[in-house]
Amino acid sequence: MVLTRRDKEQLVIKLHQQGKTIREIAHAAHLSFSDIGMIIRRANGHDKDGDIETKDLKDKSTATKALFLFSVGKKPIEVAIELNLSASEVQSLLEEFWALNDHELAVVYNEVKAFLPSFLKLFHCLKERRVLDEKHIFKFLRYANYDLSDLMNRVQCLTNDVINLEGQKRNLLDKLILWNAQLSDLGRAIDIKNQQLKRMGK
Repeated sequence: MVLTRRDKEQLVIKLHQQGKTIREIAHAAHLSFSDIGMIIRRANGHDKDGDIETKDLKDKSTATKALFLFSVGKKPIEVAIELNLSASEVQSLLEEFWALNDHELAVVYNEVKAFLPSFLKLFHCLKERRVLDEKHIFKFLRYANYDLSDLMNRVQCLTNDVINLEGQKRNLLDKLILWNAQLSDLGRAIDIKNQQLKRMGK
């Protein structure tokens, strides 16, 4: 059955009243986070800027209280303590807050959260090297555009070349040491012969 726009709006409101998360609503209604946010704001009687009414919060749901606290700048840890929520509950409500405010971070977070550990490692690596400015990131992305397997092969080839050159260098040093020893032996032999010749000349 194909849902009309009106059907989807009613479904969004119903699921929101049931306490469903923004992600669950999006999955059920096949709507974007921003569309869901507009429907919920309109249903709750919020103005066009998405301002949340501050009165009568005592009678509101925990989710509404959390959204209000986020809207006035409270940190997730502060919301968790004040409302006695778990980390996962606060995270879910924070994502909903982002979505309701058309925050790009909600979309970005959902795209990268499966790779968040790797993403954070990359971020900290770039931060430590002080290359988080636009110029360095652009250069980084430009190099990342190339075939990474080819770049890795080139690096491996160059590494092998360096290893080979180091081996040749060690061999030449060994030969040089040997030749110096042979020259020393030859010099001593010549000195001995010269001394013998001098004695014979007497």
